[in-house]
Order: sequence, then C-alpha cells, then structure tokens
Amino acid sequence: MKNVSLILNAILFLLVGVLFYLHFGSKKSNNQPQVIQTDGKSVTVPQIAYVDIDSLQTRYAFFKKGVAELEASQAAAESELGRKASVFQAEYQKFMQQAQAQTLTEEQGAAMQEKLAIKKQEIDARTQQLQEKFALDSEKFNEEFKQKVVDYLIKYNANGKYTYILPYMRSAINLLYVNQANNITDEVIKGMNTEYVNEKK
Repeated sequence: MKNVSLILNAILFLLVGVLFYLHFGSKKSNNQPQVIQTDGKSVTVPQIAYVDIDSLQTRYAFFKKGVAELEASQAAAESELGRKASVFQAEYQKFMQQAQAQTLTEEQGAAMQEKLAIKKQEIDARTQQLQEKFALDSEKFNEEFKQKVVDYLIKYNANGKYTYILPYMRSAINLLYVNQANNITDEVIKGMNTEYVNEKK
C-alpha cells in the first residue's frame, strides 16, 4: 500500500509538471488564442495587453518634442501679451496723471481715451487669437499623437496576438487594476522611438 501511494504521488507530480509545461510553455511558443468550452459552445478567450500612457508620454521622443514646442509657443504668446499689456498700462497711467493734473484739453482727453480703448480692444483680440491658435495646435498635436499610437499598435499586433490593447493611466481611473504580465509599454515605446528616429532621417 505504501508503494502504491508513492507511485500515485509520483504520477501526480509528473502530471502536474506536464500540465504546467503545456499551460505556460504553449503561451510562449503559440500565439493562437485560447479556446474554452462553455454551455456546450467554444468560446475564444480575449487576449488583452495594455500600454501605460503616462510612461509613453514621458519617454516617447515625438511626444516630448511636441510638448516642448507647445510650451515654447505658449511662453512666446505670454511674453508678447505681457509686453503689450505693459505698454498699455504705462500709457494709461500717463493719461491718468495728466488728467489729474488737468494738463489736457477736453479734446485731447477724449482723443487719448479713444486711443486707449482701441489699444485695449486690440490686446483683447490678440489674446483671443493666440488662445484659439494654441487650442488648435494642442488639438492637432493630440490627434497626431493618438494616431501614431494607433498606427503603431496595428503594426505591432499584425499577428493578431491580442484581442484588445488598452490604455492605462495612473492619473485617470480608466482601469482599476492591471496585471504587469500584460504590460507591453516598454516594447511599444522602444519600437515607436525607433520608428520616429527613422522618420526624421
């Protein structure tokens, strides 16, 4: 009886080893989707991976360059508006001083007020123009970035290994839990950066 028990345990141990090899070994060598039986029907188990968008934005050269250009554009706009506002403020203060000192005629005062009002309208119009341009540039950049990610993932998944490739962001609750085993971020970033460098050549 003791020998039978030992033999059964040895067989069970071998079976577990074989099952372990078949389960995990086949995943590495075979990209075919797993099929399970449920309610008498064959159902393909979706294969899911995810890309960490925070890491992609931090490490993808195209994104970093685009953000730097947008920030430079915004800084230039703020600098331009700051200069215009300073000039306007100086002229307004000068007008107020002259008005208080009563060194302007009524006609001069009215002309100065009209001039300042026109300048204020020009500054407001320029502010709106620059804000709209920045919004359009940002939208265009975001669309281009998104399209680059989608286009690359289509090529990356050309063998149909994954049913879904999901975006994951720590700053937004779009996925509550992710398994690191399904993280393809490093491969995607490496591939996209290589592709971006080759595009620039």
